[in-house]
Amino acid sequence: MRTIILACMAGAALGAPAAAADKFLGRFDKWEAHSGGEGNDTYCFIAALPAKSEGKLAKRGEATLMIAHFPKRKAFGQVQVKAGFPIKKGARLELAIGAKTFKLAADGDAAYGEGAKENGEILAALKGGKTAAATGLPATGPKIVDTYPLDGFAKALAAIDKECRK
Repeated sequence: MRTIILACMAGAALGAPAAAADKFLGRFDKWEAHSGGEGNDTYCFIAALPAKSEGKLAKRGEATLMIAHFPKRKAFGQVQVKAGFPIKKGARLELAIGAKTFKLAADGDAAYGEGAKENGEILAALKGGKTAAATGLPATGPKIVDTYPLDGFAKALAAIDKECRK
């Protein structure tokens, strides 16, 4: 059931057309790989749910860390963190991987890597890391920290690289 929810949520977050069929590419430890879309809207993505969340909100959607490829647009390795709550206006979501911390641009309940250079740096850190901690400040309430396991990340990324890059 979590697989279906994760796939639907990730497809919706990526702006995939409702009619586009999602193809499950596999589960790689804590990560799932998918592809879908048609024509210029073709995409591949990997996604994971947090293993641990700190901080409480009365209403919160599901949090997800995703990496997406859009081959027809020549956009690869786009990083997105879906917080599951509206992020405070003007705030940035921090993504800590090992000794590196990235400040992602927030828009509504999600945050994104800004540009190919930053996304590439984040991907390199994710490939070499054990966990990634996303810290966000809700519009109201205490800060929230979601910790994502990186077990299987590199294998899941390789699966979408194969499916969407060539």
